[in-house]
Amino acid sequence: MNPDQVTRLLQELVRIPSVTPVGNPGTPHTGEAQLAGFIADFLRKLGLDVEQHDVQPGRPNVVGRFSSRGAKRSIALAPHTDTVSVAGMVIDPFGGEVRDGRLFGRGACDTKGSAAAMLAALARCVRDKDFRAGDLDVFFCAVMGEETGSEGARALCQRGFKVDFAMAGEPTNCRAVHAHKGSLWFKVITRGKSCHAATPERGENAIRKMATVVEGLLDNPAFPPADPILGLPTISVGAIRGGSATNIVPEYCEIEVDRRLIPGEQADRIMADIRDRFGVEIQTNRVCPPLFTPAENPFIRALGVPVCGAPWFCDASVFAEFGSPAIAFGPGDIAQAHTADEFIELTELHRATDVLERFLRVCAREV
Repeated sequence: MNPDQVTRLLQELVRIPSVTPVGNPGTPHTGEAQLAGFIADFLRKLGLDVEQHDVQPGRPNVVGRFSSRGAKRSIALAPHTDTVSVAGMVIDPFGGEVRDGRLFGRGACDTKGSAAAMLAALARCVRDKDFRAGDLDVFFCAVMGEETGSEGARALCQRGFKVDFAMAGEPTNCRAVHAHKGSLWFKVITRGKSCHAATPERGENAIRKMATVVEGLLDNPAFPPADPILGLPTISVGAIRGGSATNIVPEYCEIEVDRRLIPGEQADRIMADIRDRFGVEIQTNRVCPPLFTPAENPFIRALGVPVCGAPWFCDASVFAEFGSPAIAFGPGDIAQAHTADEFIELTELHRATDVLERFLRVCAREV
């Protein structure tokens, strides 16, 4: 596929809505089914063996497999198919307009640009008899649900999927993100005793209790020493709910907390520490582990791009958690992800395609 064809492929991907149905999607056209069908057809035309599995109703994973004769190694190219909401966008989210060297639309950067580059690189290779003579199995895994907790990647791995190296598609400016922070989302609950606000001394104010918790979490978060790549963890209180009326002392309050993890931290120990420090109830909403894959990994070296860490999390850590060393890689700048005018630079898209083609060829011959 030449650069113009890669651009058109990305336009087709952007024009297929695949917005997560969680929260306010901003469109009635939600779910990944239509995009999954397009990718499955594309892979079948390349001669890959293709399977689809619904993780949730109408929200499938797609897995295509290319096998060389006597393959000794296996890799996975794994972009996610879901995008965030289109509410508030100032461009046509599904237009795929090309202007001033940029392609606009929801997912253009995060992460249909990665999907297009990976599909195009794979297409260039599997049609080449020399590549087919290599000894590499290549899986293309289009996974759903990354934006809301990596449900697709986790479901795939729970089915026993494992490879020698996995590459999650994310906008990394064509760098190899070999380390990223994890995420622990949890709810803290304080309880009190309600009474008339005219006599607050007769009650126990749950919001007042929570104020102490919030102050303690933010001012004294009890972080471990900084990671040499990722730095310190972070913590943010993102939501608070409590009370029923102005003139009633509240008996209940809750907050929702986002705690970013660095390698070596354990979510259960963090939760236990907070529970013990403040005497509160805690409910875990989601845990995504941090990622660390050594930069000396031979597949990372074969990719031949700079390595870096990232403060965000993605499906790479799920693949690594289940035994597949992993990185994130793709075209585009994370600063453009989820924006009101999301776009990708076409030079980035085409550069990523070339890097991935070279990577696949090197892996088939040498790694």
